[in-house]
Amino acid sequence: MRKELFWDRLERKVTPEIEIERAINFGGFDYVEHVQKKYGKKKFLKVLTGNRNLSKRAVNYWCRVFGIDRQATAAFRNPPPVWSPYR
Repeated sequence: MRKELFWDRLERKVTPEIEIERAINFGGFDYVEHVQKKYGKKKFLKVLTGNRNLSKRAVNYWCRVFGIDRQATAAFRNPPPVWSPYR
């Protein structure tokens, strides 16, 4: 596990979902490969398609690699909420 990706979780346990999420968003190809070997491709694809905290750029790339329709992912399916300032 790359400790620099989990600086905010020093006291809390890192779940497989969090590790895969951080690998997709911030890890390099070598770390993504390591996470896929560690947890399996099925778990990786489940996080890729079901997690809303992933960057659209990363999701788009991995969807193209695995041949998945990006509209089937949570990152592209649900539009982000519109923020309106208080007046």
